[in-house]
Amino acid sequence: MALDAGVMAVTLEFAKDLKDSDWFGKQDPYCIIRVGGQTFRTRTAVDGGRNPVWNETFRFNIINENSVDVEIKDEDVGKDDVIGTATFSLAKARESGTDRIQAAVVSKKSRKQRGFLSIALSWEPNKALKSGGAHAAAAPMPQQHYQHAPPAMVYAAAPAPAYYAMGPPPPPAAYYAAPPPAAAYYPAAAYPAAPMAYPPQPYPAGAALVPGHL
Repeated sequence: MALDAGVMAVTLEFAKDLKDSDWFGKQDPYCIIRVGGQTFRTRTAVDGGRNPVWNETFRFNIINENSVDVEIKDEDVGKDDVIGTATFSLAKARESGTDRIQAAVVSKKSRKQRGFLSIALSWEPNKALKSGGAHAAAAPMPQQHYQHAPPAMVYAAAPAPAYYAMGPPPPPAAYYAAPPPAAAYYPAAAYPAAPMAYPPQPYPAGAALVPGHL
């Protein structure tokens, strides 16, 4: 019998008796939860050690998926270490509407159980998901510790000036050329000597000069 499509609310409550991967201080665990192609991440339980608490709820659109994979990691300055993994089924919650699970956390290296993960499930059938083919991941339910990024700014084009509505823009202002350079200076030798108004009259040789007529 095929199960109806719908939305599954998965609450990661806490983990207990995890393997401690830190030599000094307490580890800072967080979870990566996957259902099909939908993936979410919890906040980091700072100094959560072996018994971290999250109490975070994520909503998944479910059509044919029937299992959840959780990877628990320790947030470090460098590479984050994998503390363990857990897998659990959604079948009971899809049939009865709710379910509570204690999923075994398995060490990645030894493949032995190291603690468990407490999960609460809540199911809401939604046939429109299957008929419409919608299968996008739903956003996690709001939590106080989330810091959502501000919405992207949308810049609209500036309105055109009013005169564009009445016709093309006016022509640009007339361009005035620079005045021509001043007349070139030429040396005086280039110009012929101006003629004298009254050419001098030669005096005969030996003529006496009369005072006042010089």
